[in-house]
Amino acid sequence: MSTPSARPPVTLGLEEEVFVLYGDAERGFRASTASFMGLARLLWSDWKRNVGGTASNFRRGAVARRELMSSVEISTPIHAHPATLLASALSRRRELACALPAGLMVPLGLLPGSDGFHTAGLHLHVGVAPSLLATAYGNIARYLPVLTHASASSPWWNSQPSGPLSRVAHSFALGPLTPDPLARFQDLIVTRRLGTIELRVLDPVWEPERLLAILSAVYALARLPDRLPWSRGGYNRLRASYATGPDAKVWALAQELQAISGFDPGWLEHTVSAWVLENWQTRGEAATLAALDGAYRTGTWGSAGTPHTRPPRWRGAAGFAAYYLPKLPYMARKVRAEHHAEWSGGELVIEDVAED
Repeated sequence: MSTPSARPPVTLGLEEEVFVLYGDAERGFRASTASFMGLARLLWSDWKRNVGGTASNFRRGAVARRELMSSVEISTPIHAHPATLLASALSRRRELACALPAGLMVPLGLLPGSDGFHTAGLHLHVGVAPSLLATAYGNIARYLPVLTHASASSPWWNSQPSGPLSRVAHSFALGPLTPDPLARFQDLIVTRRLGTIELRVLDPVWEPERLLAILSAVYALARLPDRLPWSRGGYNRLRASYATGPDAKVWALAQELQAISGFDPGWLEHTVSAWVLENWQTRGEAATLAALDGAYRTGTWGSAGTPHTRPPRWRGAAGFAAYYLPKLPYMARKVRAEHHAEWSGGELVIEDVAED
């Protein structure tokens, strides 16, 4: 058996999306292109770091005429250990909070009135040697339902309670695993641009302890030297539990993951989805959004007193000019690389491994 020191090196990086909402209980809360002003502050404070370390998303269709903006995104540098990645992620949150002193930062997978294009996620990138991609991918995929349930923070659809992971069921950017791991819009992929394994399915996770538990589990799985049993069809069948909650098979996998990595199955029992839904029903929308903002900005549940008055329209136009337009050439290159770059890693076939 391989010793821990002999296990293959692994790198980790995070892309984290969050809603920034303005308004009040009477007129409602919604995102605004005024958030571009904060992203512009980050961009021009350190262009090299933030041209690729920040991003934005737009709504689509008729609803975009009323609310164009969706979530904003920050990302971390590459790290070699979960603890340093967590520290980096929390540092990036503080930077975003300083750049956006107004607006409620809401780390949920979707909002009550969301559609499939108005979502936020947590994308975890895992780097391993090309020869170990299939092993790491398969081992992570085996326990992906456990990790996904632990991240659950999207309890609504069509403004009604609808299971713990409604974003996973409805987002245009996710889907069952296919035989082609390079295909983009599925729960777990191998990226063309970076050559990393990307967990796309996770909901946003504001709790530092919960996030560290997920990062540590993925890190441990990526370092396993041998393939564990796994099938693509088995994972896709377990996707049904995202709409209802963990089933017996997912709980059994959680126990296995605890033995491998120390992951606490209790993270599946006490989810952010359940906590937010309870608070929304007992304390109301405004108080829950304020508490989520404080949780994201400080790491502790509770309002941080952040102002969130709806900004004037000129701030959106000014922010668009200061942030979005200068980034257009970079974004065009990135989209082309993500969707159309030639894969240079040789034939990539990740086969099922049967149980003994």
